[in-house]
Amino acid sequence: MADVPGLVSLAPVSGGVIPVLWLCGPSGVGKSSAAFEIFSQISRAGVRAAFLDLDQIGLCYPVDDEHRVKIDALGAVWPNYRAAGAECLILSGVVDTAEQARAYAGAMPGAAVTLCRLRVHADELRRRFVGRGWRPELVDRAVAAADALDRTGFADLCVDTDGLAVPEVARTVRERIGEWPAAAPSPPPAPPAPRAGAAIATPTLWLCGPVGVGKSTIGYEVFRQVIGDGVTAAYVDARQIGFLRPAGGDPGGHALKAANLAALEAVFRSAGAQCLIVSGEAGHPDAYTGLFPASVLTVCRLDAGPDRLAERLLLRGRGHGPVIPGDELRGLPEETLLKIAERAAVEGATGADGAVRVDTDERSAADAARAVRAAAGDWPRPRTPSG
Repeated sequence: MADVPGLVSLAPVSGGVIPVLWLCGPSGVGKSSAAFEIFSQISRAGVRAAFLDLDQIGLCYPVDDEHRVKIDALGAVWPNYRAAGAECLILSGVVDTAEQARAYAGAMPGAAVTLCRLRVHADELRRRFVGRGWRPELVDRAVAAADALDRTGFADLCVDTDGLAVPEVARTVRERIGEWPAAAPSPPPAPPAPRAGAAIATPTLWLCGPVGVGKSTIGYEVFRQVIGDGVTAAYVDARQIGFLRPAGGDPGGHALKAANLAALEAVFRSAGAQCLIVSGEAGHPDAYTGLFPASVLTVCRLDAGPDRLAERLLLRGRGHGPVIPGDELRGLPEETLLKIAERAAVEGATGADGAVRVDTDERSAADAARAVRAAAGDWPRPRTPSG
């Protein structure tokens, strides 16, 4: 397929242009992994770079138009990345048509967007998709989507990833786009860290706990169960909405995460969400409690014993489970993982005063999610007309 340059680049606006590299393609092709690798390489070189997986800001179901929610969500968080001083943004996410791509780009005023489509042959796509271990029953849909994309001509460039490891894909993409992001004008100096906007008004369940306890897995399972009960719900993994490096004056990205969480909640509420599930870092989410009236926030602390934490961390280190952008445990030596597990076990004995606590040791993700909801009072409880 020939490259089709200049699809969605936007003109500069007051305050400077921010270059955006968007990796798209079918599910399973490796967009998020390659995009995060590019983000890591650029930020290590000293460029203040941000990374965002569009799937992570669109988990609100059921809705009539998933892309519309993601476009609105991207538009809501974009000013926060600019305010935090991002010099460039690397995106990953599915887009099906040129019209959709233009709508997403239009949500980012002041962005110069380069759209790069990753492709791979059908057999390799099947292998990668099933190898993720997440929703393997959707593999045929992914292959059909890839075939449909191959019949289109939109994207600034297309990179074939057959036989390439993630670092090789990242290197190939960067070679194809040239001196990105150096070609774009620099944005103005970074102002103070962003502040969250309006308080969150949606009933929110926040799952916290030590590393490896299963916050994201159980949080997503709660989300699935609530949707299955017929409730429109949204889910956010707080870690996934704060990637900005070098961190500068916001270690851990908590100011950016808080601002983005508030922005996303408003979008989800407008889309009809009746509740929000958040998975966050270990301990009580103190950096975020100012966002929530006491009446809407329920904090649940997930616990696990030292042996179970070690078992789970070793599995993650060996590559088991879904690939999550920024998972720093994958590939670590066993000795290092065991030390992390020891620290996590100590951490698990403290924190989150006043939170609901649920032991996950002998529970599957589905069982743990049910236990969380029961411990939180059959969350989300039906709201009365006055509540």
